[in-house]
Amino acid sequence: MRSHTTESIGEMPNARDFGITPTLRSADRQVQEVVQIDIRFLSIPGDVVVDTDSLKEPILQKWREWAAIAQAHGTPCIVQLAHPGRLSPGGAGVRPSDMEPICASAVPVQMGSTWLDKKATVAMLGIPREATHQEIDEVVEAFVVGAKVASKAGFKGVQIHAAHGFLISQFLSPHTNRRTDEYGGSPEGRLKILRRIVQAIRRDCPASFCLSVKLNSSDYMTNGGLDQDEALDHVRWLVTCGMVDMVEISGGSAEQNQKGRLLGSFTERSLAKAPVKKESTRIRESFFTDFAERVQALKSKIPIQVSGGFRLRVGMADAIESGSADLIGLGRAAVLEPDLPTAVLLNEAIEDSEAIAMPHEVKGLWLARVIPAKIVGGGLPVQFFYYNMKRLGQGLASDPDISVPWIAIYGAIGSVRETLWGVWSSVAALVGTSKV
Repeated sequence: MRSHTTESIGEMPNARDFGITPTLRSADRQVQEVVQIDIRFLSIPGDVVVDTDSLKEPILQKWREWAAIAQAHGTPCIVQLAHPGRLSPGGAGVRPSDMEPICASAVPVQMGSTWLDKKATVAMLGIPREATHQEIDEVVEAFVVGAKVASKAGFKGVQIHAAHGFLISQFLSPHTNRRTDEYGGSPEGRLKILRRIVQAIRRDCPASFCLSVKLNSSDYMTNGGLDQDEALDHVRWLVTCGMVDMVEISGGSAEQNQKGRLLGSFTERSLAKAPVKKESTRIRESFFTDFAERVQALKSKIPIQVSGGFRLRVGMADAIESGSADLIGLGRAAVLEPDLPTAVLLNEAIEDSEAIAMPHEVKGLWLARVIPAKIVGGGLPVQFFYYNMKRLGQGLASDPDISVPWIAIYGAIGSVRETLWGVWSSVAALVGTSKV
């Protein structure tokens, strides 16, 4: 199973989606594509968006085509629905320049501790405002609309993204949810928006339509974030409510305090060969194995997926055989090797010692380190994977040797080109020489 990795391509399914989809489906995996539910608040420019217009033709037909390509090999595919909340940059999304992103509470993102870090973060993300009850209702309805579109298009389910510091995660975390109304103040209150979304989707979609939720095991913050005990309570409700078909365990956020653990390269976890598994030895590879074992102790009757840190066949096998996980999620490893599951992990001709994801270190990370603003430098390694996702969408192979500085240069050139194209299109429309 491939865990979600943002594809950064367009406001509705388009040629690049159709290009990248068969590449990532070639291994017969269930794959989750991220789709934003509000065009005003995107995580990056070009995110695919779903709204009420997506229920109408010809947009719905584009969704049908996407679903058909995604499931051409017979593997069911679900769509990940998301709202970035306070993580939506000002330039991402169609909204007035003075409209700030929403959050559970008006808690700005804190990346780094210097004066420059604070200024740069506010410049990029602004200061969020507390969502009103009407806006909460709109968020719930937008998730439901996304599920309806996915169902009508032929996808087999949806996943609610409630992890990694996105909006629903912001409601679940005591750090970002300091409300005193029914949507905060207690673990039950912080869970209310997710409960409403789950209940509404299950009410309005067919019983056979898969409903999954992706949750943080922890925010990995020094103080004030979501801890594992409260996260376990969230999972307990999901696995016992009778409305959810699968739960995915992940973790971390933009403000996590474990530098580099969940971001950037595979450096610390890359191995030339996998360790040989002995009968008496556990290969505990995932970042979240300990929490997953606590989840399994709940005796869940629905599958639990664990994503993050898996690189070795023996590590994945151990997680399954030990009962820590029912499903394994692959994200960035699958970007570099789209055929990794069938060509390597499930290929019996390859020995366990050789059955690993490509050992790799993202090159040029010095640029991320020398940029003084953490919100800028810290995000550069992730661009390595965005760049390679775009290559896959263009029908090209991943380029694991591209360096971060070159990606930054390509990104700057692309931004200039898009700006010039926008200006030209506007002028052409005004003089009547082009329809835009």
